[in-house]
Amino acid sequence: MQQLGAGKALQTALIRLRRDIKNYRFAAAALLIYAAAATLLFGTICPLAALTGFPCPGCGSTRALFFVLTGRLGAAFRYSPCIYLWILLAAYVGWQRYVRGRRAAGALAMAGGISAVMILVYLYRMAVDFPGSPPMNYRENNVLAGIFPFYDELMRRLLSL
Repeated sequence: MQQLGAGKALQTALIRLRRDIKNYRFAAAALLIYAAAATLLFGTICPLAALTGFPCPGCGSTRALFFVLTGRLGAAFRYSPCIYLWILLAAYVGWQRYVRGRRAAGALAMAGGISAVMILVYLYRMAVDFPGSPPMNYRENNVLAGIFPFYDELMRRLLSL
């Protein structure tokens, strides 16, 4: 009897997931198109890095998630220490939404808290690690450097590159 209940719960969760995939398919497609176009044009999906050459607080998060998914946990932490907090939040929201069929109470506040921690980590890394290895490096091929030749020269002097 217990096994029958678990099967029904899984079926219900899959129905909810399919419904969300259907409802958000255009947004997901737009995000994928943006990511592909930005990567082809600018070598990064980060608008700040593409425009200014400087990393943003989220730079490295995509690679960090890839590293987590491929079992390279130390590399993930080096690229984005907060990736584990985001994964925990995603698991909580997913559990609440798909398994329990409820809204994830406090998820927005948690996301705000994680974002604040990311900004603090970013400020620390900019003070200690920048310019260093990815993602904390200056991208020379940025839009401002392409438009204003003096911008790249100024950044090189300021950053002693």
